[in-house]
Amino acid sequence: MVCPHCGSDVGDSGVCDRCGPLGATVALTGWRPDPTARHEGRYYIADRPTSRVRNGKAETTDPIGGQMLPGYVEVPSPSRTSVRSAWLGTGAATAVIVVLALVVWALLLPRHGSASPDAGYLSALKDSGLAGQFNSDANALAYGRRVCKQLEDGGAQQGLAADKVAVDAFCPKFSEGFRVLETATVSGTFVLTDTKSDTDISSIASDGTSCEGTNGYSDVGRNTQVTVKNSKGEILAATSLGVGRSGDATCTFSFNFPLTEGQDRYVVSVGRRGDFVYTFNQLQRQGVEIHLGR
Repeated sequence: MVCPHCGSDVGDSGVCDRCGPLGATVALTGWRPDPTARHEGRYYIADRPTSRVRNGKAETTDPIGGQMLPGYVEVPSPSRTSVRSAWLGTGAATAVIVVLALVVWALLLPRHGSASPDAGYLSALKDSGLAGQFNSDANALAYGRRVCKQLEDGGAQQGLAADKVAVDAFCPKFSEGFRVLETATVSGTFVLTDTKSDTDISSIASDGTSCEGTNGYSDVGRNTQVTVKNSKGEILAATSLGVGRSGDATCTFSFNFPLTEGQDRYVVSVGRRGDFVYTFNQLQRQGVEIHLGR
């Protein structure tokens, strides 16, 4: 008999040394055999493959292999491996067994109080490299319980990767069907074109390398704010234009900002130069390109 997960021969026992019993349920978040076969194991978050991989106890990143897989999600690499992570790093089978044991213990023995789900949630955050989003363990726990409270109150069954970890730990009845929202880094350009040929007054001040707006365009420069808001006027992201690059009668500013899907529209504003409305798909595929001047 052959293990369907890693291809190892398990004989008649039905138990794989690496993956456990053939009928065992694979944890939604944890290590699994790498489907690309580029490494021994690949880390999954909310049933989605990431760039974290390992060979034996040695962990590294493999974003190229991860992008070969459907549902790939990119997560920050943890700065250091915790004692618990090092212990779990003895093999993919050990990680799966431990996570399953925590879930079963939390579901079958609720009388032990909140200590077990709390510990499991904090451990899962650290293992997935998401703990750095919170100032403290108390802050992370408060956030996780708030996620479940919103779902109990009828909130949308979707959220960030950290939200899915909270759902798996504190309110697993919402795990099935919970959608992890996509995130993207949006690139943008703002091009100021010189109006001198029309008015004899230059709109660009340049030293040959860097540039900025002048005269009627003096509000356009490296410190000009770029903000992204939703339809309610809530600020979703903010940055600045940065240093302008001189061109042939143009001054081009390049910027980028992180964004998460889930809003009906995204309103991009550059200083006082108007609002530009996009969908998430438009920003993800095309970015932002704004021209000002003649």
